[in-house]
Amino acid sequence: MSTSFTNKTVIVTGGAGGLGFAIVQAFLAAGANVVATDIQDTLLDALPAAIEAEHKERLLPYKCDSSDDAGVQKLVSDTVARFGRLDILDSNLLVNLTGPFVTSQNAVRQYLSQELVNGHRGTILNVISTAGNHGGRAGVAYTASKHGLVGLTKSTAAFYGPKGIRPVGIMPGAMPTNISGGSHDISRLHPEGMALSGATCQTWQGEPGKGGWNLGTSPLEQVAKIVLLLCSDGMNTINGALVPTDMGWAAV
Repeated sequence: MSTSFTNKTVIVTGGAGGLGFAIVQAFLAAGANVVATDIQDTLLDALPAAIEAEHKERLLPYKCDSSDDAGVQKLVSDTVARFGRLDILDSNLLVNLTGPFVTSQNAVRQYLSQELVNGHRGTILNVISTAGNHGGRAGVAYTASKHGLVGLTKSTAAFYGPKGIRPVGIMPGAMPTNISGGSHDISRLHPEGMALSGATCQTWQGEPGKGGWNLGTSPLEQVAKIVLLLCSDGMNTINGALVPTDMGWAAV
C-alpha cells in the first residue's frame, strides 16, 4: 500500500523533538509539506539543520503554544496561506488535554471549509498512550489527560466522521525519548505481569547473533511509520480507532 503524501500538508504539534520529530522526518520523506510546531526556541532553531536538504523547502518550523486558541487559529491560517490546504493534524503533546482540544477544534473548522476529496476533508491523529486504557501505569495527571484524549478522539470521530473528517489515535507504550522516564517501569507490575512482559514486550537490538533484548521500548521510527499508515488515503475506513503501538504492553 502506498503511503505517499505528495501535495499533502501536515501540522505536527510537538514536532521538534522525540516522537514528534520522528513523525516530521517520516512525513517529509513521504513527500508531505510539514509545519512542525513547538514552544522551545532551541529545538525549533535546530530543526532545519537536522532535516535532509532536499526536504527543507517543505518544512515550516513554527513556534506555537497549542493551548492558546488565538495562536492555534493563526497557525492554521498561516499553514493554509503557505501551502494552500490542511490535510492532517498530528497532535503529539504530553500531559495536556487543552492543547489537543484546541488544535482539533481549529483543524475541524478548517476541514469543514474545505471541499471533499474522495469523500474526505481531513485527518486528526492523536498520540495518546497505553495510560489511556489503564489506571496504574503513570501519574494521575498524565493518566487523566490520556483518558480524556481517548474520549476526545472517539467523540470527534462520531460527530464529524459523517462530514469527511477522520480522527484516529495511537496508544504507545514506553519509547526512547527524553520524557519516557520510567512511566512504564515493569517493576511496578506484579510478578506474573513482569514475567509476561518479559515474554511479550521485547525486540532484538543489534546484528543477528549479537546485541541483546530491549524490553518493551518502541523504536520511534517504527511508531512514525504506523502514524503515516493510519493517515494515508488507503485507511479512510478507519475512524475513531485506537491502535496500540506498545510492543505488547496492552496484552500484559
